[in-house]
Amino acid sequence: MDLDQASSWRKYLGKASALFCLLAFLSILDGLIAKFREPVNVFQVLAGEEVEVNGPLPENIKDTGALTYVSDVRGLALAFETIHSGYFLGGNMWRGRLQTSRGLPPGKYTVSVRPKDYPPEKPGYDLRVVVYPDPWSRQASSRSLIKRYTGSSPYLAAAIFLPLIGATMGLVYLLSRRIESLQAARGLVEIYHVARQEGRYLVAFGLGKRHGVGLGDTVAVLDPEGHYVGTAQVEKSSPGDSVASAILDLDIRPGYFVSRGLPPRGTFT
Repeated sequence: MDLDQASSWRKYLGKASALFCLLAFLSILDGLIAKFREPVNVFQVLAGEEVEVNGPLPENIKDTGALTYVSDVRGLALAFETIHSGYFLGGNMWRGRLQTSRGLPPGKYTVSVRPKDYPPEKPGYDLRVVVYPDPWSRQASSRSLIKRYTGSSPYLAAAIFLPLIGATMGLVYLLSRRIESLQAARGLVEIYHVARQEGRYLVAFGLGKRHGVGLGDTVAVLDPEGHYVGTAQVEKSSPGDSVASAILDLDIRPGYFVSRGLPPRGTFT
């Protein structure tokens, strides 16, 4: 693979990686928006399903035996399992399982949870149960666009993009190393550090003695598009790196390039 091919592949893979990152972000955003749009006390079920439910306790109750519930339809049953602390806001909460009978007709129902010693005039905590006739009806009513149109969780969609992001970013890294190696073989490398010092620029780059660059040599400075900017003179040189000085009149920044000579047009793609 030559320099132009490696540069083209890196550009396309970089765009693909950015696209996968965007799609993963949008998938997570879709899931979060759906979660916040759906009230926490609404449960979407099919007849015959059993789902885990959760709710706050109006008083400091230590045992599920002190709780009861009232349902507005036969076919809905609530089994209390445990008392626990709230995850975010603290306070006591109860956890249980809501059971629906297979013959329960589609519709919207309410299960009201309350302590057994509550006076009748005090409201309990209402669970809103929406029973759908089939899985497709439930999917079509989802607040998540991804779940509505694909049937999959938006978080699963985000997870699918993660290995694609890792793979494309890894390939971009490997191609970047390949490009650096090919550029160095041509005597062309990126400036990785620029310092302004005593009326001059000091620029550091990855060409050294093993690349044929030594103390006192003159190198060309190029912008990212390959346009000639000026020259710099090498003041320090090691086997793999050098530091050169240039006059302040030149516009030199990190990301610019140095070359042992002017590269041919088309080096930067």
